[in-house]
Amino acid sequence: MDLRRLQHFIALAESGRFSTAAERVHLSPAAFTRSIQALEAEAGLALVDRGPQGIALTGAGQLLLQRARKLVFDTSCLQRDLALLRSGDAGELVIGAGPVAAATVLPPLLAALRRECPQLVCRVRLGKLPQLLAALDAQALDLCLGDPRQLPPDDRHAMTRIGRQHGSLYCRHGHPLLRRGARVDADALRHYGLALISTAPALGDLLARNYGFSAGSELPVSVECDDISLITRLVADTDTLGLLPDAVATQQALRLHKLDTVGEDTAFAELHVIWLRERTLAPVAGRAIALAKKLGAATGG
Repeated sequence: MDLRRLQHFIALAESGRFSTAAERVHLSPAAFTRSIQALEAEAGLALVDRGPQGIALTGAGQLLLQRARKLVFDTSCLQRDLALLRSGDAGELVIGAGPVAAATVLPPLLAALRRECPQLVCRVRLGKLPQLLAALDAQALDLCLGDPRQLPPDDRHAMTRIGRQHGSLYCRHGHPLLRRGARVDADALRHYGLALISTAPALGDLLARNYGFSAGSELPVSVECDDISLITRLVADTDTLGLLPDAVATQQALRLHKLDTVGEDTAFAELHVIWLRERTLAPVAGRAIALAKKLGAATGG
């Protein structure tokens, strides 16, 4: 079967309307309709039922959709494998990174890749792991760096652990808390406010209990931000207290003071490299994984 027609059919099944699918694949409505009609003629079966609310797949259409997705995916992988054989360690590597990975492992990883593969173009996408994994599934990323513990397992993904990142509560040097022995409790958090990255509810509850709150919703969060560099700057410039990775805060030794090492369950990220199981890794991607494991152990443990 014609691969382009199968791609058009997948777009129609996912969008539910001829006009929307035609726009998605950059065809006129008439040309798109002819493509679907040609596919139905080739199959000898009706693939979609048309109605005022959009289309519905027939039984034959549902079977074809399942097989078409695999054919398109396998063809894309084959084309990529051939491109990898041609390019060697050159070409392009697209890496997604969650907040903790972006602040700890990613900077030295990019530096190491620049030294070892000077012809490589690295493209970085930052965000929360669920959105990054969606981009990975769409083959828009080669690798993701993040903590998958709070997400359901997915057989499409392969992963390897690259290290644990510990964290602690920090304040600026000269903070009023330092004059009272750097003791942190619920009253101190309420008074000065807390800055941290967005946290899964279960982890937020554990953090709350460490400081005498009944639930994570009661934490006196003043700033929630997934850019750890912004939190670091805020903590260094104000009396706000910040939950930061130790690997980041130690680089600010003259500006930040460690107040309290939070309990292990809440104070670290278990960082992993994640990739599509059935997609062949480029040689440079394999090298990036090895480097990330080495650097993760060095920056966290």
